[in-house]
Amino acid sequence: MAVVRINPSSEEYRRFVHLYEVARALRPSKIDRWNRELYATVGEADCWGSLQPDGSFKFSKELVFDKLGDHATPQERVQALTTVLHESNHARVQIDAADEPNAVRSRHSKSLDEGLTEWISVDDVAMFADRAGYGELPDPPAAYPAAYHAANSLLEYPAGADAARRTADRAIDAPVVMRWDVITDEIVKNKLADVVPRDPQHQQAARAELINAMTQLSWGHLDTSQPIVGPVVARDTTRALDNATQRVRDHYTKSPSTPYPTKTASAVSQPHDPGAEMRVLTGLAPAAQAPLSMPELGDRARTDAAHGRVSSSRRGSPNRFGRPVVREP
Repeated sequence: MAVVRINPSSEEYRRFVHLYEVARALRPSKIDRWNRELYATVGEADCWGSLQPDGSFKFSKELVFDKLGDHATPQERVQALTTVLHESNHARVQIDAADEPNAVRSRHSKSLDEGLTEWISVDDVAMFADRAGYGELPDPPAAYPAAYHAANSLLEYPAGADAARRTADRAIDAPVVMRWDVITDEIVKNKLADVVPRDPQHQQAARAELINAMTQLSWGHLDTSQPIVGPVVARDTTRALDNATQRVRDHYTKSPSTPYPTKTASAVSQPHDPGAEMRVLTGLAPAAQAPLSMPELGDRARTDAAHGRVSSSRRGSPNRFGRPVVREP
């Protein structure tokens, strides 16, 4: 696989900038992590796109750039557009949130980030395609099917399927490590408002207990799991949340003035090597693995892709057409 730099004066670059601006207009944000560098992977069959740790984007030439033009089927085009939208959504939020007790700085947040970002991207892509001038296109298959399924179940838990979009809209705007906290805030509002005092200390403690229940081991690598794992994790997470919600309710029924006794989510998720976990979330590699400079598209120069860094990338999961679909922060 070769990696080539897209020249800012090229048609490919201008087309991507147009799509990126449409994506940002669809979901405005003060955060913009893209550094305006754009790369194409040539001969990459597994990863459709990624936002790199240095702020650059990489997309597959064959699967994305070549499918944004006129010579593509509607299904190929919508998958390419969903990839661009997914990666653009990664660039509009921060990853960490300093001094937040309910921040989850572990691999669990990576899986939720991919599932949630894909959920939002699949939901938004019809409007995105229309505003970008592509017109009506078929529905895309979801990448990260296991994480997508589990995230969908999680979004529906607070108040049902009809309210899932509201929860998703709140969560996608939060830093990556705070998505769990946003979802549990919706759970407390909808399922525990009659017993949990509105005092911030009580609210935070209740959310922490729910977060600790949700962030099970099975969420740790859900973004790379087979599709069949998603429903299992969704079921187990629902069961864990049911039990945790009942524990919180029982506590406040007996001791309404005492905050729920639990460890903060950040304390529970804090690894032995916190730097290692943040490298997973940010996609940063050790210095020895830093990428080489890349040639521009059109120069025909090539670099060894092994020197590149894996970050938030839309990676392959089997879709209904029997080939991988990959997108990604």
